Amino acid sequence: MKIYVVCDLEGVAGVIDHRLQCSWEPESFVAFNGEYYKQARKLATLELNALIEGALEGGAKEVVAWDGHGPFPGGLDVELIHPECKLVMAAGDGGPEGLDESYDALFMCGLHAMAGVEKGVMAHSFFGGIEEVVINGIKVGEVGMNSALAGSYGVPTVFISGDKDGAEEAKELIPNIVTAVVKEGMKPAGKKLGNIPTLSLTPQKAREVIKEKAKEAMEKIKEIEPFVIKGPYTVRTKYAKKEFADWSAKKTNIKRIDEYTVEAKGKSLEEPLF
Repeated sequence: MKIYVVCDLEGVAGVIDHRLQCSWEPESFVAFNGEYYKQARKLATLELNALIEGALEGGAKEVVAWDGHGPFPGGLDVELIHPECKLVMAAGDGGPEGLDESYDALFMCGLHAMAGVEKGVMAHSFFGGIEEVVINGIKVGEVGMNSALAGSYGVPTVFISGDKDGAEEAKELIPNIVTAVVKEGMKPAGKKLGNIPTLSLTPQKAREVIKEKAKEAMEKIKEIEPFVIKGPYTVRTKYAKKEFADWSAKKTNIKRIDEYTVEAKGKSLEEPLF
């Protein structure tokens, strides 16, 4: 069995402050090089390792992971990654590079809910400036986009770890997906990517749960159907600010819908659609 793992940072147990633990934007270089960012990357890597241990015990023979949290150094600590894992590097965060029909299943580690989810921990869609992404009438965030891309290759998405709302989002698209919930928001977020009271498992307990559930997911690969959005694709993106829509509308194949919204059409989900 050959599996592909999409990794992110905001859905990891113990990670609750985007500015100090997750941000790699230029204005946040202090956080980028700070102890809490390093801590978050270590926590994310150890969760990935727990997933890999469970997958290997469940029969996986090859594991490839993509660090989906921004440019280098990203959201993983390469020195700590499990020796049986191959890592996709220098591929940015535009999508899971190298994912194709040769894989038996997609796993998602450390994912989060889409923008606008009331109690989602650091909920957002792709980046903080996006309010909503709709593909062929289906509202998606990173969970849905990754699953749909895998589905376009006939690859089922069988596992997700992250916050409660991210897991529920995945279950709406793939009802029998195996979920490992490691934290949940306790109050509505006052602003996008803002900190909210969060009930989190300890990192050690989270890793135990992830390992157990990843092994369970390996046993269900044959039972779970790929999540497929049939092409061609019409993608509508609503931005938080007019300036973002202005910037997007300058790209080829982008149509302006209103002050905040643009639309793109394409035959593949790997095309730049927003």
